[in-house]
Amino acid sequence: MKKLHLGLMALLCLPVFLKAQVTISGEWMRRHDGNVHLYRVEHGRLEEVAASKPGADSSFGFYFRPEREGFYVIGTGNSQSPIDKYSFYFKQKDQLNVKITDTSYVLTGKNSPENQAVAKWHNTILPLERKGVYFNLSRSTYVDFFPLLETLHKQVQETKFASAGNKQFDSEFAKFRELDILHCTAELLSTPRSAHPSANDYTPYFKSIDVPYFTKDTRLLRYPYGMRMMRMVQMMPARLGNGDVKDYSIEARMKGIENDTLKGEVVLQQAASLKTYLGYIDLDKQYGKYLLTSDQVNRAGSIKTELAKKATAAGGQAVNFTYPDKNGKQTSLSDFKGKVVLVDVWATWCGPCKGEIPHLKKLEEEMHGQDVLFLSVSVDEQKDHQKWKDFIASEKLGGVQLFASGWSDIAKFYNIKGIPRFMVFDKNGNIVSTDAPRPSNKELKLLLESEVKK
Repeated sequence: MKKLHLGLMALLCLPVFLKAQVTISGEWMRRHDGNVHLYRVEHGRLEEVAASKPGADSSFGFYFRPEREGFYVIGTGNSQSPIDKYSFYFKQKDQLNVKITDTSYVLTGKNSPENQAVAKWHNTILPLERKGVYFNLSRSTYVDFFPLLETLHKQVQETKFASAGNKQFDSEFAKFRELDILHCTAELLSTPRSAHPSANDYTPYFKSIDVPYFTKDTRLLRYPYGMRMMRMVQMMPARLGNGDVKDYSIEARMKGIENDTLKGEVVLQQAASLKTYLGYIDLDKQYGKYLLTSDQVNRAGSIKTELAKKATAAGGQAVNFTYPDKNGKQTSLSDFKGKVVLVDVWATWCGPCKGEIPHLKKLEEEMHGQDVLFLSVSVDEQKDHQKWKDFIASEKLGGVQLFASGWSDIAKFYNIKGIPRFMVFDKNGNIVSTDAPRPSNKELKLLLESEVKK
């Protein structure tokens, strides 16, 4: 076995490490961030167990007792990214001897039957992984990816994989292989590419992806990048014609998700995107029943706490701004004290801004007669002033329309670096939120209604 790094040898002297059962010894011959990390798979994501700094001879090592038999990951870089990471299977008393090369890895010395099988599979799927996962290097698109995907999938279907003599591993490994292929496909669809497939480009494997099959149990939570794949899985029904690909509602995202624990993960993804405490309370009321594990409850609690802090931190005095309206009259935010003010910072060139207009109109109609003032501030450049006026007329925009002539004071005062941006101010001119939900999100109406009642 290759000599372990001195820092690791010091750890071996501690009694707790003397009881460890798995020995990992390797060489990392590729770039790294200063450490090689050992991760366990926790709820479909990677959580670090330990880190080892490669020695001058590129050696690294770990000596640990696995919390459970199953798949672990060794790699470097951001734990959220699958790049430069490799999966292995560990049970008590296992040894892993591995050399990470420029493009892959090879086993050296003594290794378990399970990891010999994993290495063989890795070599099989490596060409697909290089195109799907390592997109910055391959510059691959669906044009060259889909044919390889079909060839590999057919090969896997026709291959009888030998047993490693471990029934638990054999069962998990069969699911792992299926998820590995799906993962490469998910990365192809979820990362920047120079060309993107349409429905007519989808191949038999793609069309056969069955969301209920992959979500009938918690296999995704045992796969290293399970939660990373969840968003792609949620989009599959719409991609295949059963839904609207632009519908990001939680109802649409849960379509086809069979397992209640996985539904809890969808709820947590939705909760992480919320901007208000009221939005969280509403979400919890409807979907909190799916937060089933202690991990889910704890993560939801953290989100709830941060949103509560944000809600209680609001209340500071608004920084005033003044711009001309469509008739040239100078109008200020402070002119509307006594009303709850919703400020929409937008531009005629902004697609997402225009996408919110129908929702904004609907909200304005629903809250007609209440103490809410809708104030839209365009950051179009002066050269587009007439274009802005024409757009107001053609779209029959309501509320008060102001023209800021580019990224002027309002952007500086409220640190606006992207649009659309919605802000809410109370009847006294105090800040409720400078990063409020969009009108397409019912959170905003809840927030406005709450302020009107005060």
